[in-house]
Amino acid sequence: MVIPSIQEQTNDGLSDQRVNDGQSSPPADQLSLLKLPAEIIQDIASYLSAPDLARLGATCRALVDHASNDLLWANLVNERLPTPIRDPGPFGSFRRLYLAYYPCWFIPQHKIWFADHEHTGMLIIARYDNRCGVIEAYRVVAGRGTPQFQLWISHPEVMIQSFEPSVRLALDDPVLFLNDPNPTSQTAPNQSFQSMPEERRMPMASDSPLSLCSELSTPGPWVETNAIWPPRTIPSNTRTVRDLRDSPPPRPKRLWELSESFFRIRKWLNPGFMFSPVPNEASLTYSTLDPVLYTPTVEKPYQGIWVGDYSAHGCEFLLVLQKEMEAEAHSDEKQSKITDAQEDIGQRGSLQAVKLTGDPNVPRGQFSFVAEDIGSRGLISVGMEDPFVGARIVRCRGHVAGLGFRDDTYIDSQLILISPDHMAHYWKEMGHVSYFRRVDIDALLHSS
Repeated sequence: MVIPSIQEQTNDGLSDQRVNDGQSSPPADQLSLLKLPAEIIQDIASYLSAPDLARLGATCRALVDHASNDLLWANLVNERLPTPIRDPGPFGSFRRLYLAYYPCWFIPQHKIWFADHEHTGMLIIARYDNRCGVIEAYRVVAGRGTPQFQLWISHPEVMIQSFEPSVRLALDDPVLFLNDPNPTSQTAPNQSFQSMPEERRMPMASDSPLSLCSELSTPGPWVETNAIWPPRTIPSNTRTVRDLRDSPPPRPKRLWELSESFFRIRKWLNPGFMFSPVPNEASLTYSTLDPVLYTPTVEKPYQGIWVGDYSAHGCEFLLVLQKEMEAEAHSDEKQSKITDAQEDIGQRGSLQAVKLTGDPNVPRGQFSFVAEDIGSRGLISVGMEDPFVGARIVRCRGHVAGLGFRDDTYIDSQLILISPDHMAHYWKEMGHVSYFRRVDIDALLHSS
């Protein structure tokens, strides 16, 4: 059956163009469905997607009432939101709300997105604000605060500065802002469930349009590393092609080609010179993160999103991946003994810190440091002196490079595991210690 166009709507938001008006008898399968009790029909409808609900409501007038039940549409909205809402806010109904932002509900659903901005990258939090009825996204930024100098008794030559970052959303500068200029209208300004929407413009000074993406079907080694997003350093089941000036990626032509793991925002680099002969626009590709990668567990307490102090480069954000070590065939008796104590469960495997935001030396998408084994074989010592009393100190390798990521190499360093929310990196050759703190994503999601 052809999906009815949302632009061919009745005043309550569902297409009514194909509804049977009683002039002809509905097919036998419809008659058998209508013989069921109303609560059974509603239960069946609760398993349907939005396009299927539209199809159901387009068959006959008896079923359009079932498909119009706002509780069904409330469930469709709340399935897409980390925090469910109880009312449709400024919209007249949940159905009207859902149609207003279809098919972009995956953006607040996945909430964490990071961009392929050259060198620096960008980390944003997306959410739905039910008070204003908008889907919005803001950059995650951090300030270092006023550092205090600390003394490491056994290494008095090492410079240590405290790090108490203030992490927040840049609420005065939205990266993404989808709104419905007339939410009380009965007609949703949206595309059909059948057709692929064009770029969606946003009411921002930079006139930034949002576009949707398709995934790369076969991201094999033949694809240039620089053209892939997210980079291969970040685990992902899907990847897409970056929008580079010399090779623009194809756009999805049908809704089934759309990937809910990516979107793009095209913006003017200098809005005052939109018609400049010099290239003046850029298209950033945003990718989300699988929650498994940033949610800590008992076995992997260090994994998550962290903010680190990178001296002159300021604060940068990292994805710390804690990976299990492959079982060793020949390990001595000490290494083979595994205690059941909870504090020991997470002290295993490797830690890889991938930059979500970066700098001209080591850009976004590159490893910042790698600790191959935080277990017994990588353990150097347990801290006995301030400011690292009780912290596990393990072998590590720090990634360094010249400007433009030239001549990059890894140098020996030490990772100081203070707690699952706090760690330090000792750059031995530089005589410097930098701190890292876990980012509270839920606090950012609900900040105002």
